[in-house]
Amino acid sequence: MASYSVISKLSVRKTVEQTNSPAVENKEINNELIEQVKELFQELFSNITNSSRIHSISTIFLKLNDICHNLITENNYSTSFAFDIFNMILKNYIKLLDIDQFVDGIQHHDSKENNNLLRKFFDIKRHYDLQKLIEQMTIKTRREIFFSLLDELNSSTRLISYLQNNMSNDNDTDQILINSCSFILYVILKILNDLRVKVTDNDLEKYQNTILTLFITFINEYFIKKEHLRVNEKHHGTLIKEILHFICNITDKTLTIPIFININCPQTCLQWLSLSYLNGYEYKCIIGILNNIARHDEGVIVLSKSDCVKIVRQFKNEVLNINIDFIINKDMRSAVSLLLDLILALVVDPDELHAEEINSGTINQVLSTTKIILKSTGFRYEGCHISELFIVLMKLCTNDNVIDYILQQNQYQTIFLATLKTFLSDIENEKLNDDNFDMNVLTIMALANIIWSISFHDRYKNELIQNINTLKKLEVFRETDTINYVLPRIYIPHQMLSLRRTIDGIWQNLFPSLPSKLENKSISNRKIICSLMISYSHVNIDFCRQLYDVLSTIPQLSINVDINTGKYLWKEISQTIEQSDVVLFLLSKDFFYNKSCRQELIYVTDILKKLFLPIFIDHDFKPTGWLHKRIARLKCIRFGEINFMNTCEELLSMINEHLYMNISLVRNSLDIKQWNDQEVKQWFTKNHILPELYEFYQFRNGNELLLYGQAILAFPWINEYERIKLRFEEKFQQQKQNLSQDQFLQLINALERLQKQTYFN
Repeated sequence: MASYSVISKLSVRKTVEQTNSPAVENKEINNELIEQVKELFQELFSNITNSSRIHSISTIFLKLNDICHNLITENNYSTSFAFDIFNMILKNYIKLLDIDQFVDGIQHHDSKENNNLLRKFFDIKRHYDLQKLIEQMTIKTRREIFFSLLDELNSSTRLISYLQNNMSNDNDTDQILINSCSFILYVILKILNDLRVKVTDNDLEKYQNTILTLFITFINEYFIKKEHLRVNEKHHGTLIKEILHFICNITDKTLTIPIFININCPQTCLQWLSLSYLNGYEYKCIIGILNNIARHDEGVIVLSKSDCVKIVRQFKNEVLNINIDFIINKDMRSAVSLLLDLILALVVDPDELHAEEINSGTINQVLSTTKIILKSTGFRYEGCHISELFIVLMKLCTNDNVIDYILQQNQYQTIFLATLKTFLSDIENEKLNDDNFDMNVLTIMALANIIWSISFHDRYKNELIQNINTLKKLEVFRETDTINYVLPRIYIPHQMLSLRRTIDGIWQNLFPSLPSKLENKSISNRKIICSLMISYSHVNIDFCRQLYDVLSTIPQLSINVDINTGKYLWKEISQTIEQSDVVLFLLSKDFFYNKSCRQELIYVTDILKKLFLPIFIDHDFKPTGWLHKRIARLKCIRFGEINFMNTCEELLSMINEHLYMNISLVRNSLDIKQWNDQEVKQWFTKNHILPELYEFYQFRNGNELLLYGQAILAFPWINEYERIKLRFEEKFQQQKQNLSQDQFLQLINALERLQKQTYFN
């Protein structure tokens, strides 16, 4: 009963202790205490709507205060039970904040009792080792608590209003509400940060345009006021610190980065980094967020377009040397310096980075930190896991000059192989749900890709061959179910090829396999059908599809491309190359840095000596090194300099010349506007678009499809996605079919290709 006081319960406890076992007694008393907290809040919710009984807030708060006090002073409660009470009070208080009568009560009548309760309530967290309790929780339990709290925040009108800076602070009573909201928000963020839940972009999608956007704008407004109004650092700074910490934690899960790109987080963080008056911790968090963004391929694109390199270098050369926090705290300065170098290594082209290495020292910083982490407990240093360093090195090692720079000092090749051997041995004894398991798998994949890059160089092959047992163990690991279990939970950069493809590539470089028959075909007779293979980087898949859509309309061409054949393994690729009359290489910077593309081109030029045509699809790309050596004297096709279809005709002319054929394009062979509804449906299927989207739109002909494409491509696609998402999910509510951004983006990309196809034809 609500009238059953805390004191009387403690008296019951002393009596029971004499007759019952502690385990039974604690369970009974704990259940009674939980019921009492529930009843107190039920009474409070019931009474606050009755103005004549508003005084009950004070009485109930005193009782809750007593409960919190006894949780702290008595030693009979477990941490788990204390957290249950803590969570119960927190969630109920969040609901109370949305009730005007309650807010009026704590502002005008019960401010002292309210403040006392909040202080005593937070003392529970300080007193108990909640972090240790969280570590003992299952992943499922942590996720349930995390998203439950996030939903409470997302649905709270008052807390949202606070984040929107819609509350007045003209007088003391207004300040009481602001302080209460600030405190509760701080507590929520503290728990969310302690939980350290692994999340994906799908998990956060519902919060993208609400609290995540509000967090960014709230921080931004604070930083503006911090310079001009000199806001109370202690009052606001603590909350800002926790919000920054939360964003840093969430973006550390690289799969979430697209969500933060959609809310302009990269550009905003760069603006913050350009400010001159922030404190060391704020700078460190901002730089940590930028480093997390740079670990995602889409993040690199956005940062590159936003003067990231210039801003980061300016901060590194200037602010690090004058900011008082970095001068006093050498450890913080060291951590920030490392993060800045990691950002540069991820965003700057490896060619450029190597060229300026003498002055910048970025690569040396990455190498020295790698050695430090390999000697540390848990393979972590300054918040960075070793996998992050190896992924950076994996990117750098796509440049042959960087490989030489790294391997010709301090036995780094031996270090890579020894580390791979260690991780392959250790992971056999780890559990799939261990906190670092995913990161350790990522480490193995990054190391394998580094070794693949090394294996292209004759001077380093001997040591790899001497460690063949480690490489065989890598192959055994690939055949386990571990990879398939982990891959959906981690982000794979586009330069990190699959482990199976990587192992095949290493073996091919160390022990080159020749085709079963090397026939020296003499092309003296005119061919009727030309077998053509397209080799490209998957970053350039849109261009590849565009070219394929044009060439596939020509009856005399039989085209092999992996997006249609599904052949991605080296054995399949090499056989396709061998059976082709000519190979088209779609050359770009991404092709140059792609190890699979490199292997395909070397196989064609060095082993098969087969006819191939170099096609430049990036007019800014200038080949160097291994690629320049093989195409320097060849005639190349360059897209982008003239009309796309005219360039296609130039390509066909070269094929005709080499294969003695007579192929030409047939203009306007495809009238999309005349498609019927079934042809539109076939288009949806061919482009692997969610079938429900076809049913949702119900286009009657190709003209409707084209007009829709013209309308939505004129504006940011995210606007259209937000417009139709709820309508789509309402239509397919019974099927429980949601529409993710990736699924909608598949439609957008296909519409862009269709528009180009229509234009060119």
